[in-house]
Amino acid sequence: MKEGMGLNYITLDLEWNQPAPDCKAVHQLTTEIIQIGAVKMDDNFSIIDQFKADVRPRFYPQIKHEVQQLTGISQEQLMQGMEFPQAVQQLQKWCGQKFALITWSHEDVPVLRKNMQVYRIDFGWLPDAYDLQIVYSLQQLEKYQQTALVKAMVQLGMEPELTAHDALHDALYTAQLCQKLDMKKGISQYVEYQKEAAKGRAIAVKTQDGYTTPEQAHEDAALREFLCPECGTEMKAQPWEKQKGVKRTAKTHCPTHGDFEIRLRIQPRRDKTFRARAALYQIEENE
Repeated sequence: MKEGMGLNYITLDLEWNQPAPDCKAVHQLTTEIIQIGAVKMDDNFSIIDQFKADVRPRFYPQIKHEVQQLTGISQEQLMQGMEFPQAVQQLQKWCGQKFALITWSHEDVPVLRKNMQVYRIDFGWLPDAYDLQIVYSLQQLEKYQQTALVKAMVQLGMEPELTAHDALHDALYTAQLCQKLDMKKGISQYVEYQKEAAKGRAIAVKTQDGYTTPEQAHEDAALREFLCPECGTEMKAQPWEKQKGVKRTAKTHCPTHGDFEIRLRIQPRRDKTFRARAALYQIEENE
């Protein structure tokens, strides 16, 4: 497929495995990549190529139950993947020299860099990504709001037909969303979009699976332990305050950088367990 003469845009999506609850993270690697998907677009956001690599993990070779449920990746498929360095080498060659990255959320590129760092692979060629979720939120909702990729498609009148949580499928969906948004404006005004999005975006997030009841998550003190994002000081949180349903909030404080709030959300899983998501937010003076 012939590429355009201008800058190419590449939508990137990753799927990753995690250590079991009783397994310690190796090299502080809490997420090990098991699948890479990417779609290349020309400077008019027309799709011109695609890339996919299944990756055989080295540090967490047993697929976590929750990850298998979410992605549909079996243990057999996991073991048939290529080694991570080979996958990255192929991705770098496929990306070419002149490109910008677009992801749905801000997590993929930091996770990719962390995995490359553990393998001692140079990631200087890897640029920061435009977070399409920010562009979508500011253009369609007029405020930053976390939205699932498929939900955003539906809200724009699109009909998702591919299996979600497959890296290539999600990269294709991200590319299709680019074609529905004003990407020229989104990219030219991205710095302003980021500032606006920061007002409603979590600074740090912790997720944990495997709780048998919501109350068990409420009692897990680790979900209220955060470091100040500015200075790294350990912040002691107050007890949870009950909100609507199983949601909870807790105030926490850094002596140097002020007040923060932790917001806890509990979600039921297919296996009748619960997932907890604790997110840290800065409390502005006028809040």
